[in-house]
Formats: sequence, structure tokens, C-alpha cells
Amino acid sequence: MIIEVFLSIPTCSGGVSLMKLLKEIEQEYGDKVEIVTYKGRNELFEKYNLSAAPAIVVGGLVRIMGLCPSKESLVVALNEAGLE
Repeated sequence: MIIEVFLSIPTCSGGVSLMKLLKEIEQEYGDKVEIVTYKGRNELFEKYNLSAAPAIVVGGLVRIMGLCPSKESLVVALNEAGLE
């Protein structure tokens, strides 16, 4: 499952926390996840109609925007997107 992460430039404290959290997720889920990180605004930022960073898109749907979620919230978002 692809997790797209959008970070601001310069990276805010929420983005730093999110990257630490995603390392935990990557270690826990291994090959089940692929994390793709984007910094700054780009065409995908506009495509997903994002208004704040950090933001997380899973399975093509915006799951979290504007803050670093708790690990539990992120796991729920991943499960809702079909990750087991």
C-alpha cells in the first residue's frame, strides 16, 4: 500500500514528528507499505486539494491533513484503506 506524505518547506515540527511515526509504521508493516514523501507544493498537492501540511494520502484518499496523528489514528486510517 502506498502512503503519500506531503511536508512543508521548511519542515514544521508536525512534519518531523510524522516522519518519526512513519519510520515506526515502516518497521512494523515492512513490505506491506511504501512511503513516498513530497516536500513543498507540487501538482499532487493541488490534485488532492490539500490546504495544509503535513498531509497523508493512503489509497488515493486524503486521510490526515494539517497535523501529525497519533500512531493509533494512523493505523486506523491504514486499516480503513485495506491494510491488514
